[in-house]
Amino acid sequence: MLNSPVLPSLLVIDEPELGLHVSWMPILAEWIKKAARKTQVIITTHSPDLLDYFTDCLESVFCFYSEDKTHFSIKTLSKEMLNDKLEEGWQLGDL
Repeated sequence: MLNSPVLPSLLVIDEPELGLHVSWMPILAEWIKKAARKTQVIITTHSPDLLDYFTDCLESVFCFYSEDKTHFSIKTLSKEMLNDKLEEGWQLGDL
């Protein structure tokens, strides 16, 4: 689907890493990035292994969190926010 020559205007995939061997994570991440150059792609994941491969494009990653157990907020990530940890060698999935 991610490599289709004709992509829809919006592609949403829930946890694409489920059932996928960890060694395929970098390939999946590249497919997602390639598709995102042609259309809007929304991926949900709980996988730190998959998130690691998006450390180079933090501005495209959104973090959803709950402060009161009933409402969710969205936090955009930036290099400035995580720069100290990234310089220490941490990856996005670690943080």
